[in-house]
Amino acid sequence: MSYLENLKELRKLLRIKDNKQGLTHTINVNSPILPFPTRNPERAKFARGFDGVTGEFTRIVSNSSLNEEVEMKTIVENISQNVNMAEEDKPHFIRLIRMFLSGDKHSMKVFHPHILQYIPLTSGSESKGEANIALFMRDVLLVDQEELRVFFKKSDTDHLVAKLILDQLDFLKEKKREKKYFAKLPHIAQVFTEDILFMTKHREFFVENIHLFLAYYYFFYITQLTLKLAQRHKAHFNNVNEVVYTLDWEGTSKSRVGYERGYQQIKENARELLLHINSLEHLNTIFGTKALSYPELKEIYNKLSDENKNEFLSALKMWIEEYRYHASLPSITFVSEDYEGLVGALFKSLSEGVSEETKSRYALSIEEIGKRYFLKTRGALGYMLNVSQEFLLLMTAVSVKDSRKSLKDVFSEFEKRGIFFDRYSQEAVVYLFDKLNLLDKKSDSGDAQYVKPIL
Repeated sequence: MSYLENLKELRKLLRIKDNKQGLTHTINVNSPILPFPTRNPERAKFARGFDGVTGEFTRIVSNSSLNEEVEMKTIVENISQNVNMAEEDKPHFIRLIRMFLSGDKHSMKVFHPHILQYIPLTSGSESKGEANIALFMRDVLLVDQEELRVFFKKSDTDHLVAKLILDQLDFLKEKKREKKYFAKLPHIAQVFTEDILFMTKHREFFVENIHLFLAYYYFFYITQLTLKLAQRHKAHFNNVNEVVYTLDWEGTSKSRVGYERGYQQIKENARELLLHINSLEHLNTIFGTKALSYPELKEIYNKLSDENKNEFLSALKMWIEEYRYHASLPSITFVSEDYEGLVGALFKSLSEGVSEETKSRYALSIEEIGKRYFLKTRGALGYMLNVSQEFLLLMTAVSVKDSRKSLKDVFSEFEKRGIFFDRYSQEAVVYLFDKLNLLDKKSDSGDAQYVKPIL
């Protein structure tokens, strides 16, 4: 393999021209593993919560698309025109349909999973960010798409008006989306798929909670990947990094575990997230690979012959020097020219070549979704990871599922889903479960207490 040939693709990727200094940083070509934009207008702000992403996610899973010009007025008129009735009854019928669908003229009340496909993206540039998140979630989280696709189809309902509306809804067009993003955290995809398929067995619960459920798994995945990338070659991609949450109704302080081992570690590592994304983009391009992580790339390097190792290191060193020239950076003195030394030099060069503003703007994609659902301001402590009662009960439902589990197992299931509690929070959770009559006590021993299924 000629790594020097791969440098030509990298130069093209960064729009480097012969005999002209300058470059344009480009990501998500050979290492598309996160859907974050670097431009502010395209970043999802979640003013409408996760609705826009949820609607697009259901359409992507269902291989459908929505004409964004369709509004409630059009839907109601379409239904009324396809039902035979006396002309004098039409105004009353339209009023009935509007009351059933929603009081809002621009959005539909979700009374059936199929209706989720009619939730539009947010208008404006932000819609691009929401659409990318929805595609990302399909690509990296959903192991079994077919079963969920069937769930979002029109299906029988005992409610006469609901059946009438579903029969007449015909505003979706077939559209398949090619896979774009590469999954890096298979353990999260596994529990996500198990949980969402469990929720489909409880239609009303699914409709009421799907927005928060999807929002959390998005937040869970992107924060875990942020922590993994920060660990570079030492990262293990098949387990969950500990991230400690605090309950919404608890008091807290700097002495609580959730302060240093919660959002603070995510925020700190997110500052360099764009640098890792760029670094992996460059390394994958030089290696001629697609979306491999630091440990995977190191493994490939270790398996090379001595001759190919030297060729790769020579190409990487040449690229670092060339990058620094086009980024108008001073020449570098290499401390070490082995694999990890040169990868570190590449990262350092990117750190100097990418503006602080761009780094901060990229990391805001984590903060935007966090502030909307999973962060709470704790005075002088700043933002901390937060679990509301609504969110706790949702995660309890999908963790316990159909059969009771011991308290110990329930907390283990929470941790599989990225939610760690210190002992004070665990005690508060047990107190809440007891208050809500969710505990099945067999003795005074904690291990002999079981959490009942919620659904």
